[in-house]
Amino acid sequence: MSTAEYLATMPPGQEESSRPYTDYHTSKYNIVSLVAYLIGVEQRHFENVHEPPKLDIFHSLEKDKNARIIRNLCMVRTSLEQNYSAIRSAFYHDLKNLGSLPQYIPTESVTQLANDGIQLQRGRPDVEAYLISINKEISNRIGNCRPLFPEWISWNYIRPLFIMPNGTRPEGVKAAGIEYSKDKRRYPYQCYLNWQSACDGNILYSDDKFVRLLYEANEDQFSDWSLVRDVGDIALGNIKSFIEQSNQAIVVVDCENSDPIKLSAALSSLPKTSLSKIKKVLLFDSDYTTSGWQIISQGIEPAKKENPAEWNALNSVAAFPIQRISVPRLNQRKSQVDMTLAANTCKEVYQNNIDSVILVSSDSDYWALIQTLADIDFLVMVEKGKCGRDIKEALESRGIHYCYLDDFYTGASYAIKTIALQTHIQTALDEKVNFNMEVMLDDAIRGTWVQMTEKERISFYDRYIRKIHTELSPEGDLRIVLG
Repeated sequence: MSTAEYLATMPPGQEESSRPYTDYHTSKYNIVSLVAYLIGVEQRHFENVHEPPKLDIFHSLEKDKNARIIRNLCMVRTSLEQNYSAIRSAFYHDLKNLGSLPQYIPTESVTQLANDGIQLQRGRPDVEAYLISINKEISNRIGNCRPLFPEWISWNYIRPLFIMPNGTRPEGVKAAGIEYSKDKRRYPYQCYLNWQSACDGNILYSDDKFVRLLYEANEDQFSDWSLVRDVGDIALGNIKSFIEQSNQAIVVVDCENSDPIKLSAALSSLPKTSLSKIKKVLLFDSDYTTSGWQIISQGIEPAKKENPAEWNALNSVAAFPIQRISVPRLNQRKSQVDMTLAANTCKEVYQNNIDSVILVSSDSDYWALIQTLADIDFLVMVEKGKCGRDIKEALESRGIHYCYLDDFYTGASYAIKTIALQTHIQTALDEKVNFNMEVMLDDAIRGTWVQMTEKERISFYDRYIRKIHTELSPEGDLRIVLG
């Protein structure tokens, strides 16, 4: 599995090992583990279960050349900053170089960089010159690590963390060294990065804390906390207990009243024991819902996945048997989804011996269904902004568990949002921009009375039409331009 795949999600049924580290017990640790690896945090911190960086992410990133290069460059840079005077003295008085000072500079990092095509060592070693060279390499190569970060986090905020201010000039290197030496403890694990605040503690405690501070440092505010937090242990325990006590369960989804990304997040979070118990996921859809439901039910052909790493969430959901039922409207003002869902749920219960139903909807109309199937165990998944207090009180009075879809970690299913937008826009483009350039050239030749030999025509086509491109104005206007 690639690094980006792991960061996107873990497949359903695969549970994270228990972690004593609980400072932010509902937070994820994917982003901080990625940043910790890249800035050169020692492996022992990943191996320690009492610290936030995750060892499986470390092992995954070790296989990525671009990530490995940045990590080793940062490790050497931090070593030069930490031991500036001692290294400088060894260079001048003991004729040492980067690879011959293991007590100060990690030899393995220098060796790995050489194996990955980065030659740092020079005949006349100089600490300042090495720092400038390393800063140039990091600046030129950090962009290669952008695909490792999820789409929802601002790369414009992440990239500067690795860039030493004015670090390609002697005065910039000197200023950064002075700042670093003032208080190394304010840097996470004493690894250098471009972080100005001095009183935030370990900014890599959790994704929750790191993303909040990162956005605040850029005078911005992060708001979608479901991308960095997961549902709490109590809610997960209730869901796990509900499913384990079932013999056969189904998931029924009112697509007109639910969010496909949040549902995907919830399904991806179900414990391993859930897989065999859930016999079917039924999506009751209509023309009035988002295309995200079609993506969940049909998936994407492998040939169409430009970045397979982003589709692990879809692979996770695809592990469940999914049936999408399209419900047409006889009257455009009246939905038939709720009636169809209720009827099909009853059919599944009585024909297939279903004893447990996970109902995904915030609509109070389904209370009648719950009352009718009084002998069936229900778990209701609702959205906070759509579910009224009355239905929650009714569920509580019957002892029926409910949980909020909003609380599940949606980073795993974020790619569904992207592909839904891409699919919709591509469809619109295909409808609006659909013409044959061979025919257009022939029309132009006739319309202008231009005389052309076949060789001239081929030359014109190759020079101008084959190099056709688009221009997008700041206002969003798209124009097709000849090469």
